[in-house]
Amino acid sequence: MALAVLEAVSEHQPIGVSDLSRAMQLPKSTVQRMLLTLGELGWIRAGTEEPTRWSLTAKAQAIGSRHRADEEIRRVALPAMHRLSAATGETVHLSVPEERRIVLLDKIDGAHPVRTHASVGNGAPLHTTASGKAVLAAMAEPRAAALLRAAPLEALTAHTDTDPETLLRELRRVRRQGYAVSVGTRHPDIAAVGAAILDGSGMPVATLSLSLPTSRCPRRLWPVYGEQVTAAAAECSRQLGWRPTP
Repeated sequence: MALAVLEAVSEHQPIGVSDLSRAMQLPKSTVQRMLLTLGELGWIRAGTEEPTRWSLTAKAQAIGSRHRADEEIRRVALPAMHRLSAATGETVHLSVPEERRIVLLDKIDGAHPVRTHASVGNGAPLHTTASGKAVLAAMAEPRAAALLRAAPLEALTAHTDTDPETLLRELRRVRRQGYAVSVGTRHPDIAAVGAAILDGSGMPVATLSLSLPTSRCPRRLWPVYGEQVTAAAAECSRQLGWRPTP
């Protein structure tokens, strides 16, 4: 109910409780209670005029802006994801960074009977995934170093590297080759090859990655998958306005 009220405020703002009650066909007392709750949580604010009218706060607008940005990334990336999946037969992930984590935004399942499984919305620490390392490598190194050194790094498996300095050396290699590889660093039997998608300013806003069982990702295939993923991510970046520096 509170989300419905928030959406209605977004559509009609600034709006008072009586008008909102009529628009939603809900009792005025119910709408008033929801407005006060949303106000206390910082999603909406009351104006100074009488009668009181409500509008979204910067907090709500920022969430809305991020949602619109994610939808634009998904729109641009889906064709590339389908092509990448058809070319490799493997599962393709589209992920977005959120502070020190990488979160799965969308996926295309692979054609193999045995394939990896992940739920949209799930996240993991940046340092534990190919996608996360691709994002870190696409940042300015001081920013990546600050994120890696901000707090102790979690080991999800016996193969997870938790030393910031070792990871920074790996990121330099990722930066040179354009893609990152992880083998058993988040789940023991899963490998991934990922590359960053950049926006018009050159900032990493998403990643494309192949996710597959380690048995189907021998070292000789890393450059093959890396080239395919990097090319797909670069095409998405160009559609978002990125242009490589001459």
